Amino acid sequence: MTKLLPAFILIAALTTTARATVVLPADLGVLTRDARSIPRGRIVSVESRWTESRRGIETLVTLEAETYLKGDLGPTVQFRVPGGQLGRFRSITVGAPQFAIGQRVIVFLGAHGPSVPFVLGLGQGVFRLARSPDGWTVTPPPVLPTAESPAGASPARPVRVVRGDPQRIATPLGEFERRVRVLAVSPQ
Repeated sequence: MTKLLPAFILIAALTTTARATVVLPADLGVLTRDARSIPRGRIVSVESRWTESRRGIETLVTLEAETYLKGDLGPTVQFRVPGGQLGRFRSITVGAPQFAIGQRVIVFLGAHGPSVPFVLGLGQGVFRLARSPDGWTVTPPPVLPTAESPAGASPARPVRVVRGDPQRIATPLGEFERRVRVLAVSPQ
């Protein structure tokens, strides 16, 4: 047994620790308040790369901004999303949004210091645009709390998702943008 002890110690030292993703529900007011910038635009580039530590993969997304609902980062903005694929290596983060070139979205971006911005609340900070007969509509993310859900609901009390909830249907783009602009200037 004493001969195997160094091998066990070596194996324990070389194994990586398990990581968990915890996302607290955030309503539109919280996302707006916490966002450094809220651009609306079209995805023009999606490129995976190694993280700075070379221990993971992240995706760098480039958005051609049409307008900003809060904060202006210029005509194009890059932001990062955890996960992606590089050759035979693939990293998946549950809850992280995926993007495709040509998609139209509104993203709620946060940043720490002079770093590349990131999407707030993983998938909660991405609102996808879709063409409808009446113009553009905004589709909320599936985990966004509704009016019934308490703001800042804890993980112990999950957000209730109800099929057909009027808060989860597509909203006309103009109405959504007005709501976000009001939330962006109101004290919270």
